[in-house]
Amino acid sequence: MSAQKEFEKYIFEKQKVRLYKIKHFIFDFGGVLIEKTFVLKNLLDMIEADLNISIPRDDNSYIRKTKRSLSSGRISSRDFLEKIFNKYYYPFQKEGALPPKKVNVEYYVELWFDLYSQVTNVSSEMAEIIERLHQADYIVSLMSNTHDIHAKSNFLKGFYDIFDKVFLSNEIGYIKPEMAKYKYVLKKLDTKPKKCIFIDDKIQNLVPARDLGIIVIRFESFEKFKKQLNELGVGDISKDLRNKIKKKYKKYKKTKKEYKKAKKEYKKAKKEYLKKKGKAPKKKKEYQRKHSQYRKKKAEYKKQKEKKKDELIKKIRVT
Repeated sequence: MSAQKEFEKYIFEKQKVRLYKIKHFIFDFGGVLIEKTFVLKNLLDMIEADLNISIPRDDNSYIRKTKRSLSSGRISSRDFLEKIFNKYYYPFQKEGALPPKKVNVEYYVELWFDLYSQVTNVSSEMAEIIERLHQADYIVSLMSNTHDIHAKSNFLKGFYDIFDKVFLSNEIGYIKPEMAKYKYVLKKLDTKPKKCIFIDDKIQNLVPARDLGIIVIRFESFEKFKKQLNELGVGDISKDLRNKIKKKYKKYKKTKKEYKKAKKEYKKAKKEYLKKKGKAPKKKKEYQRKHSQYRKKKAEYKKQKEKKKDELIKKIRVT
């Protein structure tokens, strides 16, 4: 089953979100925190023009497969470029008295770094939301498919400083949408799927997370993301929000506990009253008092239960 078809089964199903359990927000980088750059595509276009060669880039191409090795950290950006030249440039040089002209790999490595650095900027609106999530007492992490050149630029520009934890594919060896990557991140965060919200712009990256039980949000635009946060119940990311939500839940739990205790005592008093009905006036008074307490606690519990449903439990769609 394709990622698109597998994902479609989730689109119309609402995810049940227990806000009092949410502890982690996990963000993708490209397409969420920054706009898509297409730097590698542009670099390959330049190489084709400079060397007068053709580099196939269809879904089953050598480039696509080699890029996976790059993203998983098995090869460096320099290795990636050398593999391109060895496959698409050197074998097609005409034989002559002089050996084929050697390509200056370092030049293209530096060009790649400069191209990416020039066009990459983190969205100030998204950075503000992440900062507010920190203030609200959530742990905010990054889970990104990337490689050494992009990671180096992002690090030098301080883009990763806004996150508590950073999980980069080229460092951990796993690439989204490999299930192993999501399990690795959950293990490192020492948390459960239902305590996490994952934001990504690609459908295929959301499917494994959803299968694990992680709450997922498909990012399409900043304005839509704000609406999604409102639907989730955390649109107003106030300071210490998570603790406020936890306090509401504790109040509900306390009310529930008191209600159950009053119900148990009422049933016991009722049983004793019926057993000695008419013979023990004190038992009748005890029964009436316990019954009154029970009704009061039941009313309080029902009120808190409704508040819990309205404020602490949400149902949201993936897209």
